[in-house]
Amino acid sequence: MREFFHRKLERSAIGFVLAIIGVSAIGGFVEIAPLFTIGETVEKAPDMRVYTPLELAGRNIYIREGCYLCHSQMIRTLRDEVERYGPYSLAVESQYD
Repeated sequence: MREFFHRKLERSAIGFVLAIIGVSAIGGFVEIAPLFTIGETVEKAPDMRVYTPLELAGRNIYIREGCYLCHSQMIRTLRDEVERYGPYSLAVESQYD
């Protein structure tokens, strides 16, 4: 039964295109839907502030020189990595980036 459905789907161009569109739509919805609730899920940090002009200039140099390619945010969930590098980055820490 399963093999029959698969062969039938591959032989029908319209059915195959509709299946691709359907699966892509579901995948797109799963990826995009959480963005509508991001304001509710990201906590506000009480000690966050807007960058000073000097910090902003440093950030621009950091981006211009390509430092972010190697020194990007890294999720560290293993205990040894947290002990070595410190706690992992939170979304609120990059709200002004």
